[in-house]
Amino acid sequence: MSIETDFFKRSRPDFPSLEAYGFNRKNKVYEYRENFLKDQFCAELQITEGGTIRGKVIDLETGEEYLPIRVQNQVGEFVGTVREAYLELLGKLEDACFVPVHFVYDQANRMETWIYGQYGARVEFPWEKYPGNGTFKCNSNDKWFAALLTVERGKLTGTDEDEIVEVMNLKADPDEIPELTKKPGVFRAWHMNKKHWISVLLDDTLDDEAVMALIRSSFQLVAKGKGKKVSATGAWVIPSNPKMYNVDAGFRAGKGVIEWHQHNDIKAGDEVYIYSSAPNSAILYRCEAVETDLVYRGMFKDSKGYKRSMRIRLIEKYPPDRYPLTFIKAHGGSVVRSARSMPKELLEAIKNN
Repeated sequence: MSIETDFFKRSRPDFPSLEAYGFNRKNKVYEYRENFLKDQFCAELQITEGGTIRGKVIDLETGEEYLPIRVQNQVGEFVGTVREAYLELLGKLEDACFVPVHFVYDQANRMETWIYGQYGARVEFPWEKYPGNGTFKCNSNDKWFAALLTVERGKLTGTDEDEIVEVMNLKADPDEIPELTKKPGVFRAWHMNKKHWISVLLDDTLDDEAVMALIRSSFQLVAKGKGKKVSATGAWVIPSNPKMYNVDAGFRAGKGVIEWHQHNDIKAGDEVYIYSSAPNSAILYRCEAVETDLVYRGMFKDSKGYKRSMRIRLIEKYPPDRYPLTFIKAHGGSVVRSARSMPKELLEAIKNN
């Protein structure tokens, strides 16, 4: 790893700031020169639009690159002075033109951003000894559903490769782990229970969508926790007020999927029936929960107390006279004022109707 790559490994260039600082843009490359150490040396830097940083230190007396600063065992006083002055120059550049990031790999930083947007979970760094290792917790039970760690590649592959890589440890169904670990970039977990966890390499071996799917699965497994209520029928009924929210318009705008505030412990795959209050007073929609335990985004005006949301997909819409309140009461149900497990008798009546 070069001096420049190592120095800027946890920061990314802010390109508008580069030109303001004095960089010249030529053929998608930003170039910069600055003399230092009383004009004895010149730093020549190049930054590509992809964020790759290259540098040279030129000895202005000879006109040649001063290579001793790049040799680790070169520790003489003069070499140390030049190296220190060059690093100070890079530090000023970083302060003016770079933004900090938590992780080295771009995919790791993208996943951090996505997790916060999806679940409202901020990365935490619990180990002072390992500042690059972070964890993400479920807001509902304060348990980890992801840990982003640094590890030697060889510890994953069973080889002597000593390259440091970033992986995300995720919980997985023990029955699925043998098949998951056949995928490129997926391994039995490093430093965690290999029966329940996997390690996913975050160097773009897997595309973002594939990694996101594994994160979703991990979140669902961890969010379930112990002792939580589940529906005995695998189906729920939730209320809606047509005066507050137009469900039909929501499904049209979301191409058949809407985000809804979540009470109870509905899980992905459960059926969700939507009861519309007066003037309908009937079950109008059969849906499937496709994602649950998301961070609530405030879809209703009166959102006080809502913390979680879910995404539900429309399967079928019923006419108002098919499952009115009289039908609901005749089969073990009642007026729906809050989310609840669908009574078995009512669910069977709907299925058999």
